[in-house]
Amino acid sequence: MSFATNKILLLFFCVLFLSSNAQNEFKTFTKSDGLTSSNILFTHVDTKGIIWATTSSGVNAFTGKKWVSIKSITDNDGRERILGKVLKVFETKNGELWIATEKGMFHYNRQYWTHYSDHENRDFHVVNIFEDHRGFIWVMIEKSNGIKDVGEVGFSIAEGRLQMFNGSQWFDFPGMIGGTAAVKVGEPLDYFTSIMQDTKENIWVTSLDGLYLYDGRSWTEFDREVLPTDKCYKVIETFDSVIWVATSSGIAKQDGDKWIKYEKVKGIKDNLTYDLIEDSKNRLWAFTRKDHKFKALCFYENDKWESCFNNDIHIKGEVSQLFEYNDKILAFSNKGISLFDEGKWNSLEVIYKFNDDNFSEIIKAKDNSFWFTTQTGLYHLNDNMKKEYSSTSKWKTNSLFEASNGDIWVGTDKNGVYKINESGSTNYTVSNGLKDNHINEIFEDSRKNIWIVTRNGISKFN
Repeated sequence: MSFATNKILLLFFCVLFLSSNAQNEFKTFTKSDGLTSSNILFTHVDTKGIIWATTSSGVNAFTGKKWVSIKSITDNDGRERILGKVLKVFETKNGELWIATEKGMFHYNRQYWTHYSDHENRDFHVVNIFEDHRGFIWVMIEKSNGIKDVGEVGFSIAEGRLQMFNGSQWFDFPGMIGGTAAVKVGEPLDYFTSIMQDTKENIWVTSLDGLYLYDGRSWTEFDREVLPTDKCYKVIETFDSVIWVATSSGIAKQDGDKWIKYEKVKGIKDNLTYDLIEDSKNRLWAFTRKDHKFKALCFYENDKWESCFNNDIHIKGEVSQLFEYNDKILAFSNKGISLFDEGKWNSLEVIYKFNDDNFSEIIKAKDNSFWFTTQTGLYHLNDNMKKEYSSTSKWKTNSLFEASNGDIWVGTDKNGVYKINESGSTNYTVSNGLKDNHINEIFEDSRKNIWIVTRNGISKFN
């Protein structure tokens, strides 16, 4: 064999080696690798380090060595139960798991499975699971196929029920809480809207039919007789143990046995209040909208309300999130970011003189700085602002994640995933082992491995 032939073969094997390396940046798992389905609906890394990935055909568990697919289980009575579509995985404070499926609730106490079926509510599905201080499990269920659209008359019907498991027995509360409510077409469709436990261990629930209090023995209902309206969207307890509730026609706070209503405040009047948040300065922030559009961001301080409209905040679009940053309030919208400091709002685009008002994802990093994406790149806000990555063409980002080592991962709609750090940026696509370039989720397991959920499988970064 000639020297020239040896060089050709050496070059061939080098190319083959590099190609093999490019294909092995990720280890991808799909249905053909044993998963119940390639389409992952929900993931959860539990306190034992096990990764749970749900699909329409069951659940999958990754223990660190391989995936175990679970389409059915044998319960403590020895009967086989089909999981079907898995909606949620919920881990309790003591490490036990509740898996909500279309076939009922499955409880795994780390030793055996127990299946709880509900034949009377087989047309309902689980929308929320909540654990109270006693370890009791509260489950909100709503009518499957949702809402009966009655477009001709201009409204839809939402229906929900509430259940509780005390460790040995299930309780249903028909007639006490739950039922049906009319919803204007285009408004939020969830019958139950929030649940929380206060410092006195009372359970509070909001729904489209009122506010409810459970003291451990009985229920008390608060409706339009004491509140601005029956349609309630959020209940919270502030630092001074005061209960506040947001409704579709105003805000109310509990004052002893009475309720004080705020219905005529500018920015709140005639608007739907859909969220309440308390900041570290004990200001209460309220998000309002009208005719399905963002209307105002209002805050309560020194016993009075102040209202901030789009022109005041200096951003367009709906304010979707609030953060605290360097003793300021940061408001995030898909059309801008603004900082609230000493009673004034300042647009980030104006402060740092950049022209990009299409925002998609934002995260608060471990060092309290912020990362966010626009159509043209990735930005880092930390004392000043720096564009860490410039996209060669407009990208659409679906997920943004900070790894434990400080790397920033960006998942896109059709360009795969990007890893960005001090060394630069790297783009990974199907050519590197991903099954699809559409990224749904990025997360890290207990062993510091990075996982990428795509449309057609789940991938572990090598």
